[in-house]
Amino acid sequence: RVRLTLEEIAKGVEKEISIEKSVPCHDCGGRGAKSSSDIKTCPACHGTGQVQSYANTPFGRMVNSHVCERCGGSGKIIKTPCKECGGRGQKKVNKTIKVKIPAGIDEGQRIRVSGGGQAGKRGGPSGDLYVYVYIKKHELFTREGYDVLCEVPVTFVQAALGDTIEVPTIHGKVEMKVAAGTQSGTIMRLRGKGIPMLRRNGNGDQHVRIKVLTPQKLSSRQKELLKEFADLSGNKVNPEQESFFSKVKKIFQ
Repeated sequence: RVRLTLEEIAKGVEKEISIEKSVPCHDCGGRGAKSSSDIKTCPACHGTGQVQSYANTPFGRMVNSHVCERCGGSGKIIKTPCKECGGRGQKKVNKTIKVKIPAGIDEGQRIRVSGGGQAGKRGGPSGDLYVYVYIKKHELFTREGYDVLCEVPVTFVQAALGDTIEVPTIHGKVEMKVAAGTQSGTIMRLRGKGIPMLRRNGNGDQHVRIKVLTPQKLSSRQKELLKEFADLSGNKVNPEQESFFSKVKKIFQ
């Protein structure tokens, strides 16, 4: 398993993975024998790896085949085992393997490293290594497919008057225009600022949810100005408030 950040997934990355694996014995080349002349044909199965037994039944003579117990199905026996590996032909080692992870890979997907697995028996080819990808939790971003979600706070003044703000993306910071009168919870889209599409051209988008902050500590002058603003506004409500109050009135009628 390998855990990646969204930034690494956005760019693609090469990771070094340390694993314990079996490799062919250096002394015997994976044969398990001291020399090639020490490997003999099994006399029990005559090199087939299978032995047969016969039984007479009312339906005729039955033939059963099973793995040769003497050679374990290999068809060969070792006269003089290798001292280094004890005849196993393999040794356990800690090995570091480099794995190239393509941009856009998703949670739970796997990468096959051909020949990166356990050594084959008696000098046979090695198996494969499968690396499963997991995504680290990000402080700012959440992934949904190839899109990225992010919440950005703005002041109520910026939301009311409009402003150009700096927004973080997995590709770096960009400027985004907030229109005057933007409400808290409004979602804005930054095209092409999401996750690259795996083995395809193009990126997903980044969706920015606007969070309008209400000031908690106000000076006397700020309070005066807000009260003046409230007096100037009078009883005027915006369309969203009007819709809400209409629903309340309907319910209680």
